[in-house]
Amino acid sequence: MIKKVLFVGLGSAGQRHLRNLLELLGDHIEVMAYRYHKSERVFNSDMKVVADEGLAQKYRISEFDDYEKALDEKPDIVIIANPNNMHIPYALKAAERGIDLFIEKPLSVTLDMTDELADMIDRKHLVCQVGFQQRYHPCIRQAKEYLEEGKLGKIVSVNAEVGERISRMHSYEDYRGMVEARKDLGGGVVLCQVHEIDYLLWLFGMPDSVVSVGGKRSDFEIDVEDTATTLFRYKQGEDEFAILLHQDFIQYPPSRKCKIIGTKGRIEMDLLNSRFCYVDYETEKADEEIFSDFNRNEMFIAELKNFLSCVESRKLPECDVRAARNRTKIGIAIKKSFADMREIKVSEVL
Repeated sequence: MIKKVLFVGLGSAGQRHLRNLLELLGDHIEVMAYRYHKSERVFNSDMKVVADEGLAQKYRISEFDDYEKALDEKPDIVIIANPNNMHIPYALKAAERGIDLFIEKPLSVTLDMTDELADMIDRKHLVCQVGFQQRYHPCIRQAKEYLEEGKLGKIVSVNAEVGERISRMHSYEDYRGMVEARKDLGGGVVLCQVHEIDYLLWLFGMPDSVVSVGGKRSDFEIDVEDTATTLFRYKQGEDEFAILLHQDFIQYPPSRKCKIIGTKGRIEMDLLNSRFCYVDYETEKADEEIFSDFNRNEMFIAELKNFLSCVESRKLPECDVRAARNRTKIGIAIKKSFADMREIKVSEVL
């Protein structure tokens, strides 16, 4: 039974996980936090800043400025939600102590020490889940079901898109200081908007190669890429198909869509509006469903439920550390492709 939880990072993402964890486990659990910035900004469920509330007081958090001392308190789980480039060092220290882990996406922005973390997790029989909540979207789950049932036939092509204007992501802070905008914190659209990479790999597996055009295209004051348009090439026996993925920090209003074309039918998804449509070519019938009651936070609840269930059962979570490593690997291949202006075999990225 989970009684004690340690958070590393309590920004907007960390606080969402904290609220959801308290909803699932009750407020009797002991909450600890290793905090080096100690921002007192408190967010509500709509990700709006709540005035005149202190974070530690609101959630009765025991705060530590020494990570080793926090680990000495023997938490049952550690939730890592600090900047992208800091995930692995903190995860390794917790894994060394034999503590189960939930790590916010992406696992890392490089592959350095990721194999060591995966090996340690295996050796110590730990549970480690990485937070790719988009795969819990009802449209994505339905697409997975249709693909496994063979309703689309052979895959011909896939077109996916995610775009959101970086200057309008967070109303409560200057975009120039956000993780997404800063290279030193592991920012950039490719790995900050890695959810599309995750669900595409979940649906179709690893590509053989990628070729991408991208970089900084806007006038935003950032030092990372804000655009990437990538072709994933798949070879399955004698068959070959491609996925085209577009990511940007430029569009407004935001857009998040996917179309999957097969030889028997196609799927169209609008993930922001929770709209799913399947067209059968033979019957010319279109089955459309709008998940009007769906709340975005349900995805975060679902991923935490999976993690907590795996902690109890000791089963492998839906997105474990090795799967998450592959998402980072593809992100690195994408950035290498547009930097080198060439197609990159996934096997080149070590």
